[in-house]
Amino acid sequence: MKKLFSLLFAAGIATGAFATDQDKVVNIRQTEAKKVAVTYAAVPQGTVIVKITDSQDRLVMRDKINKEEAFAKRYDLNALPEGTYEVEVLDESGVIRTASFDTFVAETPEVFSRVTKMGENKYRLLVSNLEAKEVSVSIFDGDQLIHSERIDNPQGLHKIFDIAKPNGNITFKVSTDGGFESYVTSRY
Repeated sequence: MKKLFSLLFAAGIATGAFATDQDKVVNIRQTEAKKVAVTYAAVPQGTVIVKITDSQDRLVMRDKINKEEAFAKRYDLNALPEGTYEVEVLDESGVIRTASFDTFVAETPEVFSRVTKMGENKYRLLVSNLEAKEVSVSIFDGDQLIHSERIDNPQGLHKIFDIAKPNGNITFKVSTDGGFESYVTSRY
């Protein structure tokens, strides 16, 4: 009886090790919003098929790969509409790995800004302008405007402001002519 349990335990470990190794063989990852890379880290045993389907399970791409060595391949989906897609990698034994991803392009803000309190009355403003437009900075003490300036440097700004005797909460307003507007307050 003890021998039977030992044998079953060893078989379970071997099966678990095989599944783990199989998971390491194929890697599917999204490299950009509309690009996917499939990596096959072992020597394939026969033909490998990569299928890409849309959210309605319609086949949009099928690639039949006959290699006698490990390989990596990129798939560019820029011609497809934004949506959710599934990548499936199969070989003669069946499905090895699947992965889903979205090709929605996230909108990024034109301007990144952050304020950090440096001391009693000092504030550091960091502004990075990605669109190479002018940026306006306004500083408010409570609801009163105490300073305003335009920055022509499209690369951004790193500046320390010394505000004498603030009365309320100091807030920085960062805006562009293109309509971007953001209010930032200090962080320690």
